[in-house]
Amino acid sequence: MRVIAVRATVAAVPMDRPFGHAAAHRDRTASVLLEVCTETATGWGEAAPRPYVTGETVQTVAGQLGRLDPESLGRLIGPGSFEERIARLARTAGAPLGRLLDPAAPAPSAAAALELALLDLVCRSHGRPLHDVLGLLGLPPGTLRDAPGPVVPSEVVDLAHDPGEVLASLRPPARAALRHVKVKVGADLGAALRRALAARAASPHTTLSLDANAAWDPGEAIRAAGALRAAGVDWVEEPFAPRDWAALRRLAGTGLGVMLDESFRDEADLRLAVELRAATHVNVRISKCGGLIASARLAALARSAGLGCQLGVQVGEVGPLWAAGRTLGCALAGLRAAETGRQDEWFREPLTVPAFAVDRHAQTAHPLPGPGCGVVPSARLLRDVPHAAITSVTATATAVTTGPASTAREEEIV
Repeated sequence: MRVIAVRATVAAVPMDRPFGHAAAHRDRTASVLLEVCTETATGWGEAAPRPYVTGETVQTVAGQLGRLDPESLGRLIGPGSFEERIARLARTAGAPLGRLLDPAAPAPSAAAALELALLDLVCRSHGRPLHDVLGLLGLPPGTLRDAPGPVVPSEVVDLAHDPGEVLASLRPPARAALRHVKVKVGADLGAALRRALAARAASPHTTLSLDANAAWDPGEAIRAAGALRAAGVDWVEEPFAPRDWAALRRLAGTGLGVMLDESFRDEADLRLAVELRAATHVNVRISKCGGLIASARLAALARSAGLGCQLGVQVGEVGPLWAAGRTLGCALAGLRAAETGRQDEWFREPLTVPAFAVDRHAQTAHPLPGPGCGVVPSARLLRDVPHAAITSVTATATAVTTGPASTAREEEIV
């Protein structure tokens, strides 16, 4: 398979509906899109780097992806059948692929974009859906459903909205179908408790979590653990500064569930959390964890360790990431919660063809048809990609052409 061009693009897309939590407030998104092209097919990948999650920025990721050598990627994919090519990519998934991009530091978001683009390219070249990749990974029995099927998305309430009002506004069938409600909270434990009580009153049949995005004081949170349990909170997500293992262990010891997000990126984090008894749940996100393959493997490891697993998203994923997340969410068995995003509300015009869609009446998200990840960029998305933001390398080029990664300031697009 001869790769003839690689294009990395920064897309900063205005959001019609802002989203806020304790670590960031954004009214536009920023993703790095990657195209890997052969003469007959194009694979499409995406990174959503967040400095407070992986230390990566859109600039660093765009630079890494824009320096990729087409001939090296062609050798990485190699010749052979669909199964042989996927096996070859699976051997380099996660950290090995990240070291290809940056030997000196982890690059999970950049690795995720590259892996998704290569998987999409291979799947499209063989006329296969992305779901077929998961069945070739040798995951433990019970990790995957017998066949992909609809997933029930969690309801996520940001800081700008009252949980009771949001849940009351849902159509009765959607409210009845809900399985999990996640409520964003800030540093004020009293306010967090009130938001939990409002959510629990409006949704008594679901599981309930509070996501503090590392805003809580450990001592205050541990003292409040009993009240949070009494309010019906099943787990709290990333309550403290990332990797404060001692505080996380103390909180988990109170009987309140603890989910890791920023503190969990790879197998080493997972094994340490299990060893220290510092968590009961983990949040798997494809861009954070290094790609679809790494995420599927981490979900399987969490399950075998007895931890609950949530499939999360980065706010405002524009295409390949949400499509890959949909593939994983519709395939994994036993998820405690699954997020799908709200691209149909955040963006007035669809960013992909077909458009992002969730059945809000029945609260279900259905698998995407193939081949590949199932979506391609829409004209609306391409309008938001200025030519100056493109870094491109061709197989016959002797130099890399590049423009500024983005006209937006870094603090505005985290």
